[in-house]
Amino acid sequence: MEIKEISSRAPREQGLLKKSLSNSKESKLTHWDYTILVASITGLLLSCIIISSKKYFWTDELFSYYMTSEPSLGRMLAAFHDKLNNTPLLYFLLGWGWDKLFGSAELSLRLFSSLGMAAALLLTWATLRRTYALWATATGTLLVFCTSQVILNQNAEARMYGLFLALSAMAFLLYDNFYRNTTISYKFLIINALVHVAIIHTHLFGGFYSGAILVAFFATDRVLKLYRPKLYLTILLSWISVVFYLPSFLIQADAGKPRTWIPAPDFVDLLDIYNLTKPTWIGRRFLLFIALVLFIYLIRKGNIKKLIKNINILNTEIPVLIFGFCLLIVPIAIWIISLTIKPIFYDRYMIPSAIGWVILFSFVASKTVFSKKNISAISNNPALLLAPILALTFTVTYPIIFAKGFRKQNYPGTTDMLPEIAKKYAHLPKVVTSSGTFLERNYYAPDRLNYFFILDWKSAVDPNSGTFPPQSYKHMEAWKRNFPQFFQDNVVTSEDFLSHHDRFLVIDYPDYLKRCPLKHAGLHVTDLWTNYLECPQWVEVRLLNDKNYKVTFLSNEYWFSILLVEKIKPNL
Repeated sequence: MEIKEISSRAPREQGLLKKSLSNSKESKLTHWDYTILVASITGLLLSCIIISSKKYFWTDELFSYYMTSEPSLGRMLAAFHDKLNNTPLLYFLLGWGWDKLFGSAELSLRLFSSLGMAAALLLTWATLRRTYALWATATGTLLVFCTSQVILNQNAEARMYGLFLALSAMAFLLYDNFYRNTTISYKFLIINALVHVAIIHTHLFGGFYSGAILVAFFATDRVLKLYRPKLYLTILLSWISVVFYLPSFLIQADAGKPRTWIPAPDFVDLLDIYNLTKPTWIGRRFLLFIALVLFIYLIRKGNIKKLIKNINILNTEIPVLIFGFCLLIVPIAIWIISLTIKPIFYDRYMIPSAIGWVILFSFVASKTVFSKKNISAISNNPALLLAPILALTFTVTYPIIFAKGFRKQNYPGTTDMLPEIAKKYAHLPKVVTSSGTFLERNYYAPDRLNYFFILDWKSAVDPNSGTFPPQSYKHMEAWKRNFPQFFQDNVVTSEDFLSHHDRFLVIDYPDYLKRCPLKHAGLHVTDLWTNYLECPQWVEVRLLNDKNYKVTFLSNEYWFSILLVEKIKPNL
């Protein structure tokens, strides 16, 4: 059944849309499309495989692992409802099913993310090819998907960002469909609603991006003089589904009290997001290359003002450009919220904005280097294809180059201290002051039961501990509650541990006496964690201030400070 919302408008409005559609001669995919798509997707998958062979699960990935590998779906849902992941359910639900089919290994769970990135690339490409020619589409899509620092990192991590980007790309495809059909079927309205439900139940920022897409619909329809309330309603109704997540969210959000770990961003952080000070979405060398090519092109034209004046934006490009613009301004909105309400600004959280960058660079390429006139010249002189082919070849292989350059990580627990210290004190229990460091050793170390994390609220909320320790404390409490088979024996209270152990090692940060300020602005500093976010205070609060304990510094040769703690026996 079809909804005749558009055709019920005035003939002038319907005619404008039909004219827009008539100007859009969708390009059929060629052998070049399939070749480039296969090569780029293969590059992303191989990049994931290579990196997975070099690195172990880190803290955030272990959050995904324990949830998705849980044999019981009911117990996984119970753990989700606790203070573990401040994230909606969909990724964990799909990841749980993936785990049961393909296993819990690092490569398996990371390939789930990589396939999401591949799906996002494919959907974005297919959508843009309706508007732009091959080489313009290839320029925008590959520049972002194959060189973005955020995408290449998340392509090989067991987290929800591949799914988040793929669903956003699916929403882009549906959005474009609604401007290429004069009638809207109920089937597509239902699909649109379901995709937006999925977006907002994949990441907390899903609501921002679903809202940005709704704004894009409003803005584009206003420009094209359309009015489609049932289409807008499908997105608005999808937001109602948040009600089902709200009880879990309120519990999860308590982990961020009394302080959240993300500091307030500064202006440099915003510049980072827009590639001005950091290659967040486009590799710096590629960005410089594109800038050089455009500079040479503009100089060769000789009249930049004339070129700009002659750039025509077709009616069919308007929906795509408005969509891209709306995604690109989301980081600005989140930056303002972070300064005025609560800090929530973090680059990977805004990964759907990558699609906005793809659209922007495809548009620029289509109006300059790969304009219709230049494409015609290339067609008449195939030798001119050599340069773009070489450039694209390097771009699609860059994910593999990135993976090859990834430094191989040491097995967690093997390089915490000098071998002679490890051998001499091998029998002693080891207290790990950082929850992330503990989680990695609790999972990988052969003697994992010899590693302990101490639950001590007084040291966690100490004003010198930084912003993360209170949340870390609540996370570890929740792990112990929900996964006692892994954490019951070695996540213990300070009183319990000290009553059973008179001699032990502490694995602490290099400057174990470091004090973190509670207020800090800016995410871009390289020592953010060790100087601003996490300065564990358990040693200072419980040991150094207790005359019954002697603390001896042994070494920080392998980054960690290794401390020997001995209880002083009273003289008889």
